[in-house]
Amino acid sequence: MFEPDKMRVSLSISLYDKTYSMNCEYEDSAMWGEVLEDVVKTLESSYGYSFDLEDLGIYYRGKDDGSE
Repeated sequence: MFEPDKMRVSLSISLYDKTYSMNCEYEDSAMWGEVLEDVVKTLESSYGYSFDLEDLGIYYRGKDDGSE
C-alpha cells in the first residue's frame, strides 16, 4: 500500500544479459547520503568493483561562483 510519508527509490541496471536492481523505501526523514549509499552499492555490484566516493555531492552550475 502507498504510504505518503515514505520515499521510494527504484533503480535497474542491465548490462551483458545481467540485471541489477534495487527497490528501497526510506522514511521521509532519511538523509540523501543514505539513499546515495544504496544507489552506489547497486552500481558497484553491476561493475564488479567499488568506487572511491568519499564525498558524494551534487554538481550544479554556479556551485563555485558563490551563488546559492
